[in-house]
Amino acid sequence: MSTTETNTDSFAFIVSDGPKVPRSARTMIRKQAMKDVGIARKKRGNYGRANQRQVLGSMADASPVVDGDPSNVSVPCAEDESGDSSSTLADIDEYIPRPSRVTDATQRSLVPFDLLSSSMSSCPAYQSARSRFGVELSDLGVLTNFNVGKSTIAIIAADPSRLITLLGRHQWSYLEFVPARYGHSKCLTAATDALLARVQFVMSPNKSLGTNCGRFYGRALRALQDALMDNKAAVEADVLAATQLIALHEVGQIRSHQSILLTDAHQLLDGSHSAAWSHHVEGSARLIKYRSPDRFRTEYEKALFAAHVGAVVSECLVNNTSCYLKQPEWVNVFTSLKQDTPFLTDRSPLAIDARLAMFGIPGLWRDIDEVVNSPGYYVCAPMDTLESRGRQIHQALVDWLEDYNAHCVRFSLVQPSACELSLRRELFGAVIECLSLVKRLLATVCESSRLALEPEIQALAQLILDLQKQPSYKHSWLFSGHEAGVAYTMILTKDQWEEDVSGEDTNVRIEAARKRYNAWSKTLRMTD
Repeated sequence: MSTTETNTDSFAFIVSDGPKVPRSARTMIRKQAMKDVGIARKKRGNYGRANQRQVLGSMADASPVVDGDPSNVSVPCAEDESGDSSSTLADIDEYIPRPSRVTDATQRSLVPFDLLSSSMSSCPAYQSARSRFGVELSDLGVLTNFNVGKSTIAIIAADPSRLITLLGRHQWSYLEFVPARYGHSKCLTAATDALLARVQFVMSPNKSLGTNCGRFYGRALRALQDALMDNKAAVEADVLAATQLIALHEVGQIRSHQSILLTDAHQLLDGSHSAAWSHHVEGSARLIKYRSPDRFRTEYEKALFAAHVGAVVSECLVNNTSCYLKQPEWVNVFTSLKQDTPFLTDRSPLAIDARLAMFGIPGLWRDIDEVVNSPGYYVCAPMDTLESRGRQIHQALVDWLEDYNAHCVRFSLVQPSACELSLRRELFGAVIECLSLVKRLLATVCESSRLALEPEIQALAQLILDLQKQPSYKHSWLFSGHEAGVAYTMILTKDQWEEDVSGEDTNVRIEAARKRYNAWSKTLRMTD
């Protein structure tokens, strides 16, 4: 019988008398284990390179690595003087497993994340900022959601902890592109620092962080102003991104540096001072129009445009102004965002079409308001035109509901992901809300249909309230709050809109129509 010889000279045995192996022994074990690995590396030609299974303590991150970004797979490590990377291995007691690789679809379903849940870029400058502020920029993606507006600011002002419910949910956003560009654009870098500092302060308010908040904010404003003074730089995508980042940060009025330092977290997110936020939204709109539709071709530029859309529609509705997005050239830009996917996303045709149908509502409402409060109400020629515009929007919303129903039926045998269910609820609620608004506007310009439309409006309002009772995701307050507000306003003004004044003379009918419209419209807009 043959025996296998063992080279005892090259293999040391370790004897331990206790449960804890001495450090010197563990070092010897590690060297022995790595000896064959080193030989194999020499044969492959990659001797001394970083061990891809090793994660440095300062860069450790438990997030999965998304397919398609190989830069996130390995983390460089320092070598010792001999070039043997084995000496840089973490102690076995401190070993951190390599992040697992997952598909893009799986990554989207892994929500909610922690604040430092994902590394969107291997850019050292961004990683340094990420570590310094303790906030991952991509976790703020929901702040670019279509539903973020003045009502969002007011709610966060009353309860800053609400911000936590928005962190970590996946949202297609220009924020995904910022880490790779961080450090290359002065105004973008400064705006990113300002936003991260603000979120850090809201999460852990203290005087020191408040001081940093003011410093970063002032630096961001100066850098943005310098960029805007340069006509060539003003059309760059990074300048638009900086403007939008400051808009996310700017949830209070523009104040002096000293006043910011004396402000607590609640005041920093005070919705009663939303004028500055509106100012930056308006600034973004001017920049976008200055760039022209032809400059929104890359994914980064399209994401910037998409993040701006919801805020603009919200501002137009609140301020009773027309929305420039209704113009055909801008409709084409928004339509270009569509992507056919096997599941529902913010870029699915169903989602884009729902929001496209809303673009015409602010302008229609503004024009109806102007006619109703004009001396020639009921004898104005534009009445028929306004009714026609209202019915076009109404039909677009009804058509969308049919498409939505078809989508749900088509996937009825498949268990939808949590992200899809959340988006379904968001879109459905928004369309029902808009449909009730459009029906009220139609009832305003079409007196003969008013009494017939009111039961439909009340049914939609009740449906919205029923939706509020269903189980919802923790971030659903973004859209459910104003849905409920619209529904309650419809119900509170029900009696006035059901009043039959057909037997009264013309002047009485006109005055009654004007009175009920203004009571409803001003209540909804919270104006005098």
